[in-house]
Amino acid sequence: MKNNNSGVVRRLSMRSLKNNKMRNIFAVAAIALTCMLFTTLAAMGIGMIDVTQESTMREVGGRFHAGLKAATREQMEKVTADERVRSYTWNIFISQAENLTRRQYELRLAQGEEELENSFITLAEGAMPEKEEDIIVDTYVLDELKLPYETGVEILLEFTFHGEKISKTFRVCGWYEGSQISHASELYISEAYWKELKGSLTDEDFVAWGESHPNEAGAGLYAVGLYFDSAADIEQTVRSIIEDAGYDPDVTLGYGVNWAYMQNRAEAADPFSVVILVGALVVILITGYLIIYNIFYISVFQDIRFYGLLKTVGTTGRQIQGMIRRQALVLSAIGIPVGLAAGYLASRIVFPFMLRVTGYDSLGVEMKFSPQVALFGIVFALITVFISCRKPGKIAGSVSPVEAVRYTEGSGVRKKEKKSETGARIHRMALSNLGRSKKKTTLVLLSLSFSMVLLCVVLTGIGSFRIDAYLEQRLLGDVLLAPTYITGGGTVMSSGVDEAYIELADAQPGVLSKNELWQIFNRTYISLDETGLERYQSFEDQGILREGDWGTSVINTAKEQRQLNADIYAYDTDILSNLKVLDGELDIEKFSQGGYVLLTEIIGDHTEGARIYRPGEKLKVLTVTDDSEAIEIKDEAGNIVDYRFTNLEEKEYEVMAIVEIPSSMTDQSSPVNGVRAVLPKQDVQTSPYSWCFGVSYTVEETQLDSFVQEIENYCENINPEMGYLTKASLMEGFDSMITAIRIIGIALSAVIAIIGVLNFINSIVTGIIARKREFAILCSIGMTQRQLKRMLVEEGLYYVLISGVISLILGTVLSWAIMTALNNVIMFFAYRPNFLAYLIMLPLLAVLAVIVPFAAYRRTQKESIVQRLQDTEN
Repeated sequence: MKNNNSGVVRRLSMRSLKNNKMRNIFAVAAIALTCMLFTTLAAMGIGMIDVTQESTMREVGGRFHAGLKAATREQMEKVTADERVRSYTWNIFISQAENLTRRQYELRLAQGEEELENSFITLAEGAMPEKEEDIIVDTYVLDELKLPYETGVEILLEFTFHGEKISKTFRVCGWYEGSQISHASELYISEAYWKELKGSLTDEDFVAWGESHPNEAGAGLYAVGLYFDSAADIEQTVRSIIEDAGYDPDVTLGYGVNWAYMQNRAEAADPFSVVILVGALVVILITGYLIIYNIFYISVFQDIRFYGLLKTVGTTGRQIQGMIRRQALVLSAIGIPVGLAAGYLASRIVFPFMLRVTGYDSLGVEMKFSPQVALFGIVFALITVFISCRKPGKIAGSVSPVEAVRYTEGSGVRKKEKKSETGARIHRMALSNLGRSKKKTTLVLLSLSFSMVLLCVVLTGIGSFRIDAYLEQRLLGDVLLAPTYITGGGTVMSSGVDEAYIELADAQPGVLSKNELWQIFNRTYISLDETGLERYQSFEDQGILREGDWGTSVINTAKEQRQLNADIYAYDTDILSNLKVLDGELDIEKFSQGGYVLLTEIIGDHTEGARIYRPGEKLKVLTVTDDSEAIEIKDEAGNIVDYRFTNLEEKEYEVMAIVEIPSSMTDQSSPVNGVRAVLPKQDVQTSPYSWCFGVSYTVEETQLDSFVQEIENYCENINPEMGYLTKASLMEGFDSMITAIRIIGIALSAVIAIIGVLNFINSIVTGIIARKREFAILCSIGMTQRQLKRMLVEEGLYYVLISGVISLILGTVLSWAIMTALNNVIMFFAYRPNFLAYLIMLPLLAVLAVIVPFAAYRRTQKESIVQRLQDTEN
């Protein structure tokens, strides 16, 4: 016979919820903290994806999904007429400024303000060009010409257009902040001047000119940015649109895809980043599950008699489970909004630190709290809540009325009776009480231990960064003089360190030592004999070489031409000892006499031990000379993808040793799938394509500040293309990075620690309230209030002691394992044990273990012993 008592069950559920005020507080706090962690994780993840995409878009030069290259107006109109093209913008490439040398400056005509906006250009002052002499420039142009940042100033530009040398004075009508990320500066002329410049020339004239003059291909034609409704299948979409317009995308109309969208697709995601994000998600799920489950688990057993009595009046197990789920939903409705707000605030605080750590802080990107972030936080918080209350609900729904009425904590387990001649001892009773509900005790211990383990791993990781190793990898001596593309202030390669710059530094007082770093900057190779080629082929077969783009080109050149890309360096003898010898022996005096080469392993991600030649073997170094000839390598579409050289100069050397070159002794570039080689300095200096790319100085400490001031003045006021690195600046950057990591790591640990502490407090408080009848019995047979309080305090201290031992063992093992793995990835990282987490957490938990039982016990003393003995949960 069915009955409709759903309304009664709902009212009982809400009344039961109101009667569990302590449980509700802890549950709402736990749900809010869990939601906050999920929300923060989602916001940070989406934020970093947006930042990475923004950075890549700025490097590419636009927000467009795809672009047409060197299109005629007719081609542009036919393609953009397709309904799949939501919108488009265009610009016309005209030429490059020839009298400005510190950067690539491109003259263009822009469709309008929308084209500038999509190219990440915001005018700091001024307006779009209208008159013939108007032009928009960036701060790089004004800096090179030593002009103020203001409109109205005049600049002289020299350029070539359609074979004609042109020199024209422009007036700056607007300027914007130049970007280090972009490869070139864009200078925008007016439509009026473009019409004058173009004259009677047609698109067909520009196409024909580009075919006969490949270096000027595209000049006068349209570069079109296409925008679709979705970033899915961009390449397939743009190819289809071009074909439907009647053109061949591989021959008659070239296109490009904005790889900022492509690199953020799931299949292109960095595996390490995915593991980190999934790991963080699992940690939050486990943490949230532990506390929410424990709260409902303890609550169910506290109210077990109540659920048993409901069974006697006809309430089904499914209805009781529904009551608990309904309570969880109501508590979630309170906790989740609080968690979303807290997660938003936390993300706003943490995001700038993340940008600083990853080096994206210069983009000026702010955190955007999108609806997807809130949805992620809500969904995963609800999933965690309902998974956590599922088992307690099944327990409450399956209990029989008789078992419920007889239930006391731990009564379900039949224990072996113990006999003692010394009588009961408080500490034994306390320890025994922990075993009465093994599941509850285990959950509390796991929660406490987990927070300490995480804090231990974070603090150990922070303490394992080695500033000395970091400086060793980044800098030789106290100060390094180098072009800005090496020191991080620019993107365009120069011709090496200025002689005047070096002379200025040499003239400063307090210089203790000086060492020069040299390189052959043109294409250089080592010749592969049968043995070398066989070894290289084996590395490809093993899958340790990097494929795609440049990596594949290097592999093909090595196999087809038997020429392996090699970056050739040379150093003063005083710093050769900084090279790390992996095989063989480095005899500096013998090496300096000539005839020997120092070789690295193959440069790549997983190429440890990949050696083409070994000590004692001979090889030939191939270098470009004035007689060498470059041969263009084109793809199927006719685009130049590489160059190969003929008439290379060959010189034979014997491999003295296999070495590892510190990053501080390179130009920060990597010959992917190739090698680095060190030759005697005199051999490199004789090459017509060699340059001194860096000079290292060691300076007396008392003179260091004045030394830096002089070179800083030179870089700012004489040649901005020159830069420098100092120990002080590197240490400041390193400290900022570590501070950011410390704040993020400790903040995460603190939230999880708060969850663990809440779990501990909830367990102690609810346990004492549930056992008040038991305490009354103990008092009635002679146990004093003082003894009872002592027993409760010792129970809490046992929790702390056991969790401390667990976390000490587990935390130490995990820290060692994780840090050892990171040591193989991060060059300036070495495992250093750190036990500060326990010195912080254990005293705090010990204090709580004393305070919480006292406070909870006092609450039970409002009733007399007789009233507590008569209490049967009525």
